[in-house]
Amino acid sequence: MADMISNFSDDILLYILSFLPTKQVVATSVLSKRWYLLWRSVTSFDFDDFPTDYNIDHDKGKEAYTNFLHSVDSFLLRRDRDQPLHRFRLSCVSHCYYDPTFPHTESIQRWIQIALSESARVQHLDLNMSCCMQSLVFNCKTLVVLKLTNIGVEDISFVDLPVLKILHLDFVISFKRVDLMQLLSVSPNLEVLEAKSTFLFPEEKFNGCPKLVRANVHGDIVSLEIVKNVQVLFISLRRQKDLLFDFHNLLQLQLDYMSFHINWDDVLKMLNHCPKLQTLAIGCEKVR
Repeated sequence: MADMISNFSDDILLYILSFLPTKQVVATSVLSKRWYLLWRSVTSFDFDDFPTDYNIDHDKGKEAYTNFLHSVDSFLLRRDRDQPLHRFRLSCVSHCYYDPTFPHTESIQRWIQIALSESARVQHLDLNMSCCMQSLVFNCKTLVVLKLTNIGVEDISFVDLPVLKILHLDFVISFKRVDLMQLLSVSPNLEVLEAKSTFLFPEEKFNGCPKLVRANVHGDIVSLEIVKNVQVLFISLRRQKDLLFDFHNLLQLQLDYMSFHINWDDVLKMLNHCPKLQTLAIGCEKVR
């Protein structure tokens, strides 16, 4: 059988490789002389340290995590730094399962600094780290997609995300009430917002997110003031106190995990404030 894929140009091969986990990308170096150094020019970084064997014992888990640290360091050291790094995804949580005191923070911070260096020009940043994060993440002017999971935010003294379009926050904890609110207020091009297990508190006059069109949020902790102008809204409501916003642009609404303790009269009043609504889906909690 003819080797058709090797006839592709380097640009096409690099584009294909950019969708693979980094370990698989590096593994292609054994295919032939042409592939030997090709991986060094891939513009994406995708490392996940969680083992496939969930029954792995403590010592083997610690050894696997050590190998993971070395693998990431080796990749970042050997890749062609003249090439941009457009997408950076890092899931680094297994140390919590084996030894919460295992040293890793310095390595993670160094990796993120490399990803956010001026030469990298990262556009897509996806972090799941179970630790506190550097404030420099919020000053990356090239970011279009930012996804944060299991992360603590100590301080956001300055935020500059001028081209950010997609923001996902899942179990992100801010140690100052205003921190995460700043993310929305200074993201003028934000179009998609997901916020779960994350506390966002809008100021009295919230003027951010003028281009927001889609949101998936927990209504108990995210004020509807933030999402009142979207076209598509997925929201979980259990104890939402104030539903009476004018959703002038809303076309699709999905209410998830609706509690039987919620005031359904308020829900009906809310629907009366959705003049363009075309699709409605309601999911209720099961009664035990």
